[in-house]
Amino acid sequence: MSFSPILEVSIKTISKVDDYENWKTRKIVGIRTKEYPQSWFYSVHFGWWNDTQEPFLYQWKNTLDELSGKENVWLLGDTNSPDIKSESYEEIVKSGFYDSYILSDKKDEGFTARGIIDGWRDKGISGDGMRIDQIFCDKKIPVKSSRVIFNGKYFDVVSDHFGVIVEV
Repeated sequence: MSFSPILEVSIKTISKVDDYENWKTRKIVGIRTKEYPQSWFYSVHFGWWNDTQEPFLYQWKNTLDELSGKENVWLLGDTNSPDIKSESYEEIVKSGFYDSYILSDKKDEGFTARGIIDGWRDKGISGDGMRIDQIFCDKKIPVKSSRVIFNGKYFDVVSDHFGVIVEV
């Protein structure tokens, strides 16, 4: 959904598999809108860093190929990227993207999943929560606030992943 009319849509399969029935199929969907015609907003859901069938790096390379030549790019969604040294989060940042949560002047704890959710139990992650759903941008811009939503505190819980909203 977009509050502004959509001018252009881009859909790209970034995984090796492209099968609607296979949960490892990964696509990115981008839009340009009438209100922000110079910006691209991509909904993303990347695989895990060390998945032997669908590794993050393969999907990230395909994402970067799709984004080549585009400016003012926003990546929004489940990156499956906690801030673990030498893994997905670091690779995204190393590629020139900025985490809106880090850039934000005002932010909450940032957890977008409470506890350890399915798929993460065997990854050696522990703690009260993880921040694996993010908003990245390709420019270092001022971000007024970053807040987790659909977490029971701000709106009802609708998934084991919460949402993120930023004000720029």
